[in-house]
Amino acid sequence: MTASRSSRRSARLAAVSALFAGAAVLAAVSACSAGQITATSSEVAAVPGVNASAGPAGLIALRDLMVPYNAQSYPPGGSAPLVVRIFNGGPGSIKLTRVTSPDADGVLLVGGPAPSPTPTPSATGKGSASPSAGASASARASASAAVTTPPAPKPAGQATFSIAVASTGYALLVPGSGQYLQLTGLKRALSVGMSVQVTFSFDDGSSVTVVVPVTPPSDAQPRDSALPVGAAD
Repeated sequence: MTASRSSRRSARLAAVSALFAGAAVLAAVSACSAGQITATSSEVAAVPGVNASAGPAGLIALRDLMVPYNAQSYPPGGSAPLVVRIFNGGPGSIKLTRVTSPDADGVLLVGGPAPSPTPTPSATGKGSASPSAGASASARASASAAVTTPPAPKPAGQATFSIAVASTGYALLVPGSGQYLQLTGLKRALSVGMSVQVTFSFDDGSSVTVVVPVTPPSDAQPRDSALPVGAAD
């Protein structure tokens, strides 16, 4: 019995090690053309983002987190995309259920299908009304519409979401490759070299807070067909 448990534990550790090794290779391949070379250090990160771990034993791996710099500063009140890669080395599926930042009003999941339009309610008159009463009501409605200021449009996206990541699988939330996360209502301007604080929460109760840098993205970006959200090797 002891030998059997030891064999299963060794197999689990081997699978986790292989998953994280694959994550490192995937991130390195996506950044192979980034040209991250410095004159003051012989050790250079393979990718421009940062890494973090969450969950029991740190088996939820967040890799290459960044706000991709677009050659212009993100203005206060505006939006900025996040690049997030999640790898699950645990024995069961996990879900990313909430992302928050003190540096923004909210974090939305964007890039999915557009929400269905809400039908405009139509008034149906019952009974009879005099022409003068109808004209008076019409005039009042016109006057009210003339002075009413329409509300400011809200950023399109999902404030509530649940992104599943299968055991030994991954989810890639990368702009240009399907759904991704976006900071909305920035509380200050963001430009290259700056950073934002972001907290990722999962359905197992674990969470991790990461200081995410604003940095130029790597040249090579994953394609939709090759790297879908929630795919597994």
